[in-house]
Amino acid sequence: MSAPPDSGELFTIRNQFYTGQHTKVAAYDWALFSPQAQLKVYEFQVRSALALAHDPAALLGKGRAAFPEHPALLAVLQAWSDVSASGVDDASYFAAVGDAAFEAQAVLAALYLVKYRQDVDGAISLLARFSARGTENALELEPHLLLVQLHLHKENFAEASRVYQRFQTLPFDARDDIIYHVMESWINSVKGQADNISNAYYFYDELLSSDFDDDVQGRFHNLSALFVMTLQLKHFPEAQEILDQVAALDYRGTGAANLVANRITYEYLTNNGANVVALLKELAAADPAHQLLTDFREKNERFDAIVEKYLVA
Repeated sequence: MSAPPDSGELFTIRNQFYTGQHTKVAAYDWALFSPQAQLKVYEFQVRSALALAHDPAALLGKGRAAFPEHPALLAVLQAWSDVSASGVDDASYFAAVGDAAFEAQAVLAALYLVKYRQDVDGAISLLARFSARGTENALELEPHLLLVQLHLHKENFAEASRVYQRFQTLPFDARDDIIYHVMESWINSVKGQADNISNAYYFYDELLSSDFDDDVQGRFHNLSALFVMTLQLKHFPEAQEILDQVAALDYRGTGAANLVANRITYEYLTNNGANVVALLKELAAADPAHQLLTDFREKNERFDAIVEKYLVA
């Protein structure tokens, strides 16, 4: 397949999509793009609409009329819309995906396994098989990015680094893509050491200099990333400034619970945990199944078991 047109008419929309600027992506008119680019713009727009919790029904209908020669992509986008609306895979589309045939199918099937089946290992296996298919899929880049994210989620930095290193062997067009730069920022932030974290910080700080005035979700996600990095750097006054900016957004959407979890860390670092109980209640209201709450419960249960053991003794 040909290289992704990251230099040209899709450069801006690719950058916006992969840095969470979904409001901007959704505002495009795909008809204004060349015929070769319209299908990718359409995919980005459907996925951005769903990321913003908008109903993409009208957009999906227009896509069926405009792109009848691409039934496979239309089917996976419809299935992703269905599962996003219902929380279940009514058509069993994703349950039937074994080895993904193309990039969007690989990515959305993996996201389905993670979000609706809590099967991170299955998602990693699916993406690894797809990405290992050599030159056939060499320039279908998003699965590599999601693989790194899932390995980091499992705190497996070694595997995430291996994916990153393999990515560096791809053609130059791939290494000049926004996906590479996002991946590099994640690796740098987790790798630690001031220089690495600072490089990741500057990446998100530069993104934030874009026009986010009408994109609350995009601004929130970039501020959240910067907040984590200021904690890593122990730049606590800057962290508080970022929290003040986040509070002004009054954002309640995707990612809000993770920010509360990171605020708990900040509270321990700067205020001896004085307000942690209130923040834990806030986190439970935002996401009762959040991993931090699970970790707290497990630690408390282990502590109670130890206390009970010695009381009995």
